Amino acid sequence: MARKKKPPELTFQQHIADYLVREHRYAVLDQPDITDTEHFIAETELWAFLEATQPDQLKKLADDYGTDAREAVFKALRNELEHRPLWLLFRQGLKVRGLGFHLYYPNPHSAASAGADQYARNRISFRPHFYFGDANQEIDFVVYLNGLPVVALELKHERNENVHDAVAQFAKRDHSHRIFRHPFLYLAADTSHVMGATDPRKEDNFRWHNMGLTNTPTDADEYPVEFLYREVLSQEHLLEALSFFLIRVPGREAEDDKPARPAFTIFPRYHQGRLVRRVAQDISAHFAATGDIGKKYLAEHSAGSGKTLSMRWLADRMHSLFKAGTNEKLVDIT
Repeated sequence: MARKKKPPELTFQQHIADYLVREHRYAVLDQPDITDTEHFIAETELWAFLEATQPDQLKKLADDYGTDAREAVFKALRNELEHRPLWLLFRQGLKVRGLGFHLYYPNPHSAASAGADQYARNRISFRPHFYFGDANQEIDFVVYLNGLPVVALELKHERNENVHDAVAQFAKRDHSHRIFRHPFLYLAADTSHVMGATDPRKEDNFRWHNMGLTNTPTDADEYPVEFLYREVLSQEHLLEALSFFLIRVPGREAEDDKPARPAFTIFPRYHQGRLVRRVAQDISAHFAATGDIGKKYLAEHSAGSGKTLSMRWLADRMHSLFKAGTNEKLVDIT
């Protein structure tokens, strides 16, 4: 009897999973590893990160308060998640009985940074075929940083469905589940196109997240959306988003002719992040070669593609550049 051929969507999913393990060295979580089924936290992963990076703080917590440090940490985390986005907790840290804990370590801008040795201790993993809810609903991939969910991904193969079907799937979910609140990025993709949102509850929240009009792989054996699993889902880019790119816009009450607006999060589209990285890298390389930054650049953005935000992110990135091997800033824009 001939072996039944795997559906193309599953082949696409497996290709990405294999890439994440092979190229990015990501660990694969089993479903039982996600022990907190309300907030979808892989508690052992987070605890292992804290023990590896902040053992003195954990000991102080137990010694000072005579309490189970692990229980205190997870109780504080769940309390904070009731009223703060998870990505802000990553960026600002977690307070437990007055003691501060890092939930991750960003890539330091300077070699003199106190967190330089800790960056490599971040634990990146993912759960393929992520199940949630009583009816065993499924998301194709959820990416975790130190046991906490940061990205959710739905994948389609164009032989059967496309990126718009993936977007619709996100929008039609039961959003009472916190897996639709905690990640900072929701990606919908087929083999040729990608769309992204920070809030997956409405189809209109998703924006194109492509390289350009056409996505082109660097290798003929890869899918056109290779940039998605090679760059966007890399540890470097995910941690850069947490430490730099994400913006929280506060809510506002109705006033005069302006309607009320809830708080929301902004994440750059692919071309915006690419612009910031390329210009910053070129400036640094030019300075290393010549000792000055006297170059001009032309960045092409179409109407409605986020020119203002791109300029602001670029100015912020330039302000954070350091001269190689020093703690001296490359650009003083004060």
